[in-house]
Amino acid sequence: MTPRRVVVLVADLFFSARIRATAGSLGVALEEADAVSALETCRARPPGLVIMDLHAGGDPLAVARSLKAEPETRAIPIVGFYSHVDRALRQAALEAGMDHVLPRSAFTAKLPELLAATAPGDPG
Repeated sequence: MTPRRVVVLVADLFFSARIRATAGSLGVALEEADAVSALETCRARPPGLVIMDLHAGGDPLAVARSLKAEPETRAIPIVGFYSHVDRALRQAALEAGMDHVLPRSAFTAKLPELLAATAPGDPG
């Protein structure tokens, strides 16, 4: 069976390391991208999930809007995480089409569940 593939747009080293460690323990294949390469990465081979740090460089909200606007990438679930004090960013992420927007603490707690979930059409 092919491992689940997750594309991550996370520049923060703490969260990147946490995601890598958790994915490794679950047998999930990670592919790192940035705001510039994410859309092409997802078009070329749609992943089972995209994870975005909403405080990362580039424009994660524009990436989410683009992914949700295209028929071939629209169904890819997107999880964004943010600093719990930035409620306006949470609302903007939801409006951009992100499926789940979590404060960093909730994201960390739910990370194994998020990575292990099998989305429709996801081989893993």
